[in-house]
Amino acid sequence: MKRRCFYLILIGVFALGLLACSNKTNDSPTDGNNTKGQENTDFNDSSDSSETKENASDLEEVGEDAITPEPTPVPDPFDESIWEGRTDEYKDMIKNSLITSGNNYRIKKAIEKAKRGEEVTIGYIGGSITESFNASSAEKGYAYLSYLYFKEAYGLADMDNVKYINAGMSGTPSTLGMIRYDRDIIGYAEGSPDILFVEFAVNDGDDPTNGDAYESLVLNALQAENQPAVILLFAVFQSKWNLQDRLMPVGNHYNLPMISIKDAVVHELEAERLTDKEFFSDQYHPTDYGHGIMADCIKYYFSTVNSENASETDITISDQAAIGNSFVGVKLLDASSIPGGITINPGSFSETDTILGTIRHLPGTKTFPNNWKHSTGSGTESFTMDINCKNLLIVYKSNSQASSGKVDVYIDGELTKSILGNQGGGWNNPYTMLLLNEDSPANHNVEIKMAEGNEEKEFTILAFGYTE
Repeated sequence: MKRRCFYLILIGVFALGLLACSNKTNDSPTDGNNTKGQENTDFNDSSDSSETKENASDLEEVGEDAITPEPTPVPDPFDESIWEGRTDEYKDMIKNSLITSGNNYRIKKAIEKAKRGEEVTIGYIGGSITESFNASSAEKGYAYLSYLYFKEAYGLADMDNVKYINAGMSGTPSTLGMIRYDRDIIGYAEGSPDILFVEFAVNDGDDPTNGDAYESLVLNALQAENQPAVILLFAVFQSKWNLQDRLMPVGNHYNLPMISIKDAVVHELEAERLTDKEFFSDQYHPTDYGHGIMADCIKYYFSTVNSENASETDITISDQAAIGNSFVGVKLLDASSIPGGITINPGSFSETDTILGTIRHLPGTKTFPNNWKHSTGSGTESFTMDINCKNLLIVYKSNSQASSGKVDVYIDGELTKSILGNQGGGWNNPYTMLLLNEDSPANHNVEIKMAEGNEEKEFTILAFGYTE
């Protein structure tokens, strides 16, 4: 019995020895006879090596293409100098103008850019108030005053790195603003501005798109690659009227800053701490003092966001519009440059009108110098255009002269509009009318001719706006 146990123990030890040898052989990556073990080892080594190479490659790419992230802006103390010498009532008036500072991601980025000495461009687009009509000089307008504050507060004096563009044009709504945005803002800025103020709350009463053009203009600006900050500014008439209730949904939808001059001054006017004579030069336009109040409202906005923590993320732009986005990507078409694919025969509209309004901030510059004019004795041949488009707007000259006549507009052979060039109140200003508004682009034939009985009168087509 003892001998049997001894042999069993001996057999067990021998078996354990064989098992140990087998495991050692399998663990050895150099044993060529262990094909399966070698394949497993090669697979693991290959995987580790590949992963190492990928990691190394990633590190190389990061090293080559890494962009140093912009430092998180550190809030500054609120600039109390904007209140210097002002009463508490005045301060409250200015504070009341700020409906919301919105998402400050973009404006903080622009402010920090200016502080670093990099070039920052501030653009203003709007009507006659933005143009500084009735101010004693263009430099007394709210736009220039607020630009000057930004330049002195955040720019570097020795570098002159803050630039100014004023695209105010009297008597024009956002319908025309969106058409000329590329020409009058981007063209002069040689690119998208860093900050854009949009002021059409008292000009859009005749907007044929009921806010669609306004939102489309805002989107055209917001979607630029450099992510400009867009601020909605709501001016006010002496009647205490504006269209901010119609336009505010756009600001709320994209979380944009909104400044209301109406909210600032109406309460003060009603409390008789401010008079119409102090603020308004006429029924529509501010005095120098009124422009100063508007500028102070913008200074308050700048100072407020400069003292805030930066929003962690940018605004969200979705396909869903607050009012409408039918005119995103709208293009200006005039006689200076006709793109391929568009065919125009001016017919009897073959002259160029030189009696036009000018742009105050660009002395001597006509509003739409490249136009098509029909004059007395020009004949009766129609203006025709073949164009592929989704939307089409016409810009024409409006005045009060008896020599101006009426045209009929036909699209694809059907009478679409009759337009009177001498409507009351015109002063050679551009006026915009919607001709076509469809969901998808198509080829269209446009014919414009003097209406019956108006063949010997004048009419000027200044430009078109269209989307493809």
